[in-house]
Amino acid sequence: MKNILKLFLVFGSIVLICVVVFQLNSNSGYNVHVYKVNTGYGYEISMDSKLLIKQDHVPAIDAQHTFCNSDDALKIANLVVRKLEHKENPRITKAELDKHAIALNCLN
Repeated sequence: MKNILKLFLVFGSIVLICVVVFQLNSNSGYNVHVYKVNTGYGYEISMDSKLLIKQDHVPAIDAQHTFCNSDDALKIANLVVRKLEHKENPRITKAELDKHAIALNCLN
């Protein structure tokens, strides 16, 4: 009976630790807001009401084009947040735009 109780306590402790770690990782404190720009969409990333990034144009391309739709803006904003959470450089590359199928020509 003592072995079952010990096993139960160990298993319960492991589950509790996993839940706490998941909660800490899932709520990073970053907030994403996608907004309408003249010809498309942009995004902002903030933390604790402090604006960290305001992106009116698609990053990583020479021309200053807005995102064609809110979904594309949200995809890239979430990618930037993941990079920030992992202490990585939040810069977006052309390859990442291609990987996430971000539309660069809003007419098509």
